[in-house]
Amino acid sequence: MISPISLQHLASCGFVLSLAAVGIFSHTSADLDVIPSDIIRGSLQTQYEDAFVAANPLERFAVTTLGALRYGLFGQASKGALVGRNGWLFTAEELEQNTGFNANIDAAASRVADVSLEMARRGISLVPVIVPDKAEVYADQLDRARPVNTTKRRDRFVAALNAKGIATLDATTVLKTARQNGDTFMRTDTHWSPNGSRAVAEAIADRVAESGIIFSSAAVSMENTGSANFDGDLLRYVPTGALRSWIGPATEQIDRFSTTIEAKGGLFDSPSIDVVLVGTSFSARPDWHFADFLKHALQADVLNFAEEGRGPFAPMQEFLASDFFQNSPPKLVIWEIPVRYTSKEMIQ
Repeated sequence: MISPISLQHLASCGFVLSLAAVGIFSHTSADLDVIPSDIIRGSLQTQYEDAFVAANPLERFAVTTLGALRYGLFGQASKGALVGRNGWLFTAEELEQNTGFNANIDAAASRVADVSLEMARRGISLVPVIVPDKAEVYADQLDRARPVNTTKRRDRFVAALNAKGIATLDATTVLKTARQNGDTFMRTDTHWSPNGSRAVAEAIADRVAESGIIFSSAAVSMENTGSANFDGDLLRYVPTGALRSWIGPATEQIDRFSTTIEAKGGLFDSPSIDVVLVGTSFSARPDWHFADFLKHALQADVLNFAEEGRGPFAPMQEFLASDFFQNSPPKLVIWEIPVRYTSKEMIQ
């Protein structure tokens, strides 16, 4: 019997040899116009690579085949993602242990404390919402042990905030409990699903109701408009292309919603927005409907200052410097903070 390692070697060698033949053809077909200045400037390599790709008739096929081989035969993704059980994908970022891991967590807690102090000075209530790792909520689908530091990251961050007298809403239990109603994270994406974001929005509304914060209300209604096919951001690490229908990952379905909001008040009243949301792509991307779920759960309009691709701290810094905050500050700020960002060096 051929061992799994031998099978992997045979498959890899066969794949490499087949691409070598294509590579030789592409090499001889590449049309290069080389002049001495190109060599001096160091542009020869780039020119060659572009010509090679243009002459390679199977370049896209090669990428797809390699992705299919990794995923279908060996259960692997390219660097940046991890393949779990049952078609689940995870970002490798959640399992990283970078330099200054614990010191960065403490610095992140201090930053939240500074923001909380500034909010309190202006009479604004702050609700930091801690979003756990997908790898924690779905540890049963991860198919590997998480590094010890990453398993303790959320507890360390929350404990550091509690020591500074800052109450948080840790969404871990909410997201785990809501699994009984459907996936709370998307299987092929880094982020929560609409089911997960709605559960967290409702938990926030319950917390706010207990606090007795009074803010301008609005009549908000939401309607489920059906579902649609969805491809998550982690699929870029599993480029199975045309072979996907045979080997996966399977196409997901995502629920879609429409939201209608009507401010309460008289005909000539100027509606005010007392609630602000700050955060990351968990809040900014419309696919998750988080801002809309907040509006519905709070029955209030919500101004969304969340941004994609910048972590939780830079958007907060920009909000604090905004004209809105300076001239017409809200009564309530909801700050969504994915815990995986807390062990990184903060980007201001």
